[in-house]
This record gives sequence, C-alpha cells and structure tokens, in this order.
Amino acid sequence: MEQKMERLQFYLEPELNKNLDRAARKSGVSKAFLVREGVRRVLAENEIPFDDPLMNLIGGGKSGRNDISERHDRYLIDRKKQRYD
Repeated sequence: MEQKMERLQFYLEPELNKNLDRAARKSGVSKAFLVREGVRRVLAENEIPFDDPLMNLIGGGKSGRNDISERHDRYLIDRKKQRYD
C-alpha cells in the first residue's frame, strides 16, 4: 500500500544538490527518497514524535524512537497504562 505524500518545495545550495544527485544515482534511489530518509533521521535523533502506524501496533505510539527492539516491554507496559488511565 502506497503512502500518500505531500508536495514540498525548498532550496538547496548547488553543491549540496550535486552531492545529493550523486548519492541518489549511486544508491539507485530518488533524491526525494534520500531527503525523506534524512528528515526521518533528524526527527529520530531529536526524538521529535511522528505518527507511525507500526509503532501504534506494538505500543510505541508517536514516540519516533528507534529503540523498540530494546525497550518493547516498556512501551507495551506504558501503552497498557494509557488504556486504563
């Protein structure tokens, strides 16, 4: 199932754009894909929450964290507490 995308427009310095183009060609993906991955990483590093349906399935909710495999019990307990509060 494809996820709906919203169109954004922004400017990059010419050198950054060339490097992004090179990286996209080398890895066989689009520049847009690399930009989305970069945004995801920045959000995860700064623990900025975003809605991830898979996280909701396992109890992580809008955490945006990448440590689910290490802390899954804690997320499930927190989720259970939220239901009863």
